[in-house]
Amino acid sequence: MTKAAYGNWGLLQTIHANQLVMIGMLKQLLKQENQMAIDLTAVTAEVANNTSVTSSVVTLLGNLTALIKAIPPSTDPVTQAALDQLTATLSANDTSVAAAVVANTPAAPASSRK
Repeated sequence: MTKAAYGNWGLLQTIHANQLVMIGMLKQLLKQENQMAIDLTAVTAEVANNTSVTSSVVTLLGNLTALIKAIPPSTDPVTQAALDQLTATLSANDTSVAAAVVANTPAAPASSRK
């Protein structure tokens, strides 16, 4: 072998070593991407579940408020005061849940398209 051939052999070994390093890095990136996909699936499922539960709570509070308001007025002032307080509490809870949803919902990202 000529001296130039030995020089090329060293260069080839360096290139091969670099390729092995890049393949290792690529494998790590693919592993991280797969883990992110799994995490995203779990988060998506939890958001769907949470949305369903939140809607159910708001509906329940609204229905309970309507049911209490539908009770004929009581001639007993203590009973009527209790019914009025229940209605006010349920309405406040409904408002509180709705406010919490708004407060904890991130704003839509600004579009980068022009």
